Amino acid sequence: MNYWLHRISHHAEIAYPLLDKGFLSIGFSDFATQEFIDKVLVGATWEERWAVLEKEVDNTWGHRPRTRHNMWRFIEGFKKGDRVVVPSWGTFSVFELISDKPEPIGNIKIDNLKDWNNIELKIKNGLISRNDEDIDLGFFWNVKPIAQQISRYDYADASLTARMKIRNTNAWITDIKESVEKAILAFDTNKPINLHSQIVENVVPSILNTLKTELTPDKLEYLVKWYFERIGATDVYIPAKNERDKEGDADVIATFEQIRTIVYAQVKFHDGETNSWAIQQIRDYRNKQEQKEYMDDEYSKLTWVVSTADNYSNECFNLAKEEKVQLINGEKFAKMLIEAGILNLNKAL
Repeated sequence: MNYWLHRISHHAEIAYPLLDKGFLSIGFSDFATQEFIDKVLVGATWEERWAVLEKEVDNTWGHRPRTRHNMWRFIEGFKKGDRVVVPSWGTFSVFELISDKPEPIGNIKIDNLKDWNNIELKIKNGLISRNDEDIDLGFFWNVKPIAQQISRYDYADASLTARMKIRNTNAWITDIKESVEKAILAFDTNKPINLHSQIVENVVPSILNTLKTELTPDKLEYLVKWYFERIGATDVYIPAKNERDKEGDADVIATFEQIRTIVYAQVKFHDGETNSWAIQQIRDYRNKQEQKEYMDDEYSKLTWVVSTADNYSNECFNLAKEEKVQLINGEKFAKMLIEAGILNLNKAL
């Protein structure tokens, strides 16, 4: 299967309505016969087939314009099953060729076909006619849509965007088929190409690996402390490990004065999976703090568990939901660090 670019550059007011009906067209009406198509396709090698087209062009026009290559690709290059990118204004669509070969435009069998101005179109003398005037459209392929009206800005990467700027009517673009398929998948799943998201996704595994291999439990607590400071906490501290009358455990406590919110964070330097013991520790600590009179101060209390682990146990998930505890695994924490900005990160450790 090959991939092609085909620009609607001739009689767009008719070619686009035809495309909506499943007909991908091109000009060159001077050659619009089945005999011409069969002659071009009959040779054993592409050199023989090309020679036939050259001879027909010479006989009909008396010269060989560069545009004849567009007709050649449309008739001899395109094959059933190929995919064709059709650019439009700010968008593009992708179609699959479903007929066995191209046909002269006079073979179109369709009723009530009109142009953009609602003028009726007819097939007359083997050509499309509008108000008794022949239109310079010569050939068509039957196509089916794969994806239509895809935003160039949101879904076309640099390679595909650059290729859609070429001035030729059509071109072979199989070398960037991954870009085409990526755009189709992103469009189908409603996930526009986003530079920020792509950078984050590519960088996160490296950051998470560094966290797991270079930190210690104490350093991870200081990193969580730095994170809270970075996102605007007005006061952040790490409680003493030997705190008197301590129930449960919080490794980092952050206060956001402007929004009157306190976050209690339990920090786990784990690999693999974190279990529900982390939830019990932070829940008990929060409950103990809420029993103290001085905490009755209209502050919202949030509880987090931050872990370098890949995941949490099912028991942990269920208990976290019940106790309203936010679970943050290693991948999510790495993304949070990127979002916060890693400038001066060394100062945290």
